[in-house]
Amino acid sequence: MKIDRETKAKIIIIYSACLIFAVMLTVLLSVLLTPKQTYNEDPTPPVAEPAAAPSASVEKETPAEARPDISEEKPVQDPAEHERAIRDPLVSLKGNGEDEVTVMIYMNGSNLESFAGFATDDIREMLKADYNEKLHILIETIGTQYWQRYNISSDHTQRYAIEDFKLVLKDDTLPQLNCSEAANLCDFIRWSSTNYPADRYILILWDHGGGAVDGFGYDEWSEYEESLTLDGIKWALDTAGVDFDFIGMDACIMSSIETCYALYDHCDYCILSEDFESAIGWSYRDWITQLSRNTSVSTEELAKTIIDDMVNENDNSFMGSSSTLALIDERYIPQVMDAWLEFAYANEADLLNNNYSREVNRSERAMPAKVDAMMQSYYITDMLALAGSIDSPQSKPLASRLDSAIVYYNCTLDDSGLTGLAVTLPYNDVVFYHDLGPVFAGIGIEKRYIEWLGRFQQEWE
Repeated sequence: MKIDRETKAKIIIIYSACLIFAVMLTVLLSVLLTPKQTYNEDPTPPVAEPAAAPSASVEKETPAEARPDISEEKPVQDPAEHERAIRDPLVSLKGNGEDEVTVMIYMNGSNLESFAGFATDDIREMLKADYNEKLHILIETIGTQYWQRYNISSDHTQRYAIEDFKLVLKDDTLPQLNCSEAANLCDFIRWSSTNYPADRYILILWDHGGGAVDGFGYDEWSEYEESLTLDGIKWALDTAGVDFDFIGMDACIMSSIETCYALYDHCDYCILSEDFESAIGWSYRDWITQLSRNTSVSTEELAKTIIDDMVNENDNSFMGSSSTLALIDERYIPQVMDAWLEFAYANEADLLNNNYSREVNRSERAMPAKVDAMMQSYYITDMLALAGSIDSPQSKPLASRLDSAIVYYNCTLDDSGLTGLAVTLPYNDVVFYHDLGPVFAGIGIEKRYIEWLGRFQQEWE
């Protein structure tokens, strides 16, 4: 029986409301009755082929010990005095449309697909784009118990390519893989780059996002608490050994300094959302067509299409909601991190005495806006807004570094208080802080800063 769009929309809205209520109830019971997932103290994810990785760990504390002392305090310096050099781009294009391009889409369908076919909706958009022989779109289908269209298997993982406006099966030999295992992402990258070598590689992670600590991915075949955390993503990228033009996450709340820090060694740009995405997600047809017509198109031009299309579709669709997306130049991330550390250490008292994850004064590009209650629970604080909220010698250098790193940004009007890049401050959440430690250590964030974040575990009214 066919269902018209209006009826389907009503079903989706009712189902979505029930789903949100059920998820909120599950999360509440989980918080009340059980602790959050405890990660292994070794930041290297358990994988089939382990590689050398940092062995740094953060010793977990009891709540009574939640504010560690920091030895060897360093004097505050102007970031300009010890600014790191900007590295050269990792990817060099031939130009004139001569570049071979391989786009890898790690599509963890999850309940987004089994519930309403949102993953295959995006595949349908991809099939409507133009193509040429120099552009390869590869998709790994993983993580959902029911694929709605295109005869995609629901009982094992598959790999597809888009050829002649069709979804063509290329690898049907895989079992049902777990999205949250870093080795599986690594293997997909290796398979793609081996079978479709290119001058320009693009990686897109498609699914739910949980921020800098909970990471990417909810796999319907695994435990609800499992996810692919930033240290796992970094391990996969380190081990795969592929340099990307850009890495994008069609996922919620992944645009943070911590995410960018994890990706720094492996891409020139990233495209990330600081807020929650609607089920619409990215729009794929136009930017893939643009890339097909000129495989050497600049990343800035291509990203502008990706970002503006997503914002415009959310503005003009009944299923749309708050939307934000940013293009971030990874080459400037070490400078941003250095400036942030100087700002944070110098303004410790102010940061501790005000919960900036709840409320932050907006300035410059950051206009007055609400702080979403869901964002508060992930301790997401907009960095540029924070720099404008505290009057200190370190504020302008931080704002300047952010301006260099955030190349392009757009958002729906109700997200005008955000500017593209967040930082994680774990106000009064001991469990969240303990989960944070191994992840941040695993992506190379300095131990002193991780310990300093422990000072945010105090009582807030």
